[in-house]
Amino acid sequence: MTALTVSRILFVCFLINEAVVLARTPPEERKRIIMPRAMPLPVLLLLAPFFFAMELPGGWGWFAAFAQALGLGMEIAGELQLARAQSFSMSANLPAQPQTTGLYRRLENPIYVAILLQLIAWAAWMPVAFIAVAMQLEAFRRMVREERKYLAQLAVSHRGADSFLWN
Repeated sequence: MTALTVSRILFVCFLINEAVVLARTPPEERKRIIMPRAMPLPVLLLLAPFFFAMELPGGWGWFAAFAQALGLGMEIAGELQLARAQSFSMSANLPAQPQTTGLYRRLENPIYVAILLQLIAWAAWMPVAFIAVAMQLEAFRRMVREERKYLAQLAVSHRGADSFLWN
């Protein structure tokens, strides 16, 4: 099995996980989700490596696959932690208390970091997909601004090593 095949399988796992999370989100909350602008464009760009992929030199293909696997594991771990704390939400104004243990001890938004890690590793196979990564980062920044506004209303502040990404 090639690194590209593993990477494609991991990307499908990422898409399945995102679909499951979205399907489990109540319809009224789904309306408040902040998506990347011009949503069809990033979706199309992220599908490009399925059809057109560059050969990555040396062990970089396996490094990309490893980064994707790490990101997927981190994302699922963060989602499980929030689910156990009954604090998982796709919109900015539902959790009453930020998490400060587990992945959240060091990171403000480990799920966003994990998604970005997966998308960056996936985009390595076809650099045009990096446009979608930039669009997703911009959407995450808007989401974090909303989350911080909401937490400020609760007089709560939480910052982590990844906070520089969201400013």
